[in-house]
Amino acid sequence: MNLPFAMGLFGLVVSAVFAFNAWRELRRNVEGHARNAAMIHVAMVSMFVPFCLYILVAYAP
Repeated sequence: MNLPFAMGLFGLVVSAVFAFNAWRELRRNVEGHARNAAMIHVAMVSMFVPFCLYILVAYAP
């Protein structure tokens, strides 16, 4: 496994953690900083996951 491929996998794992925590916070439906941060994390994940998938496809062993 080469380094770019490993970093693509690592990025997907980090994105999954962020998405899970954001989803959990958004389900609480409580106004405040945590909800705003969760909405920003959802946007970040939606932009970062396609990039990670591109890296995985481009550097697949």
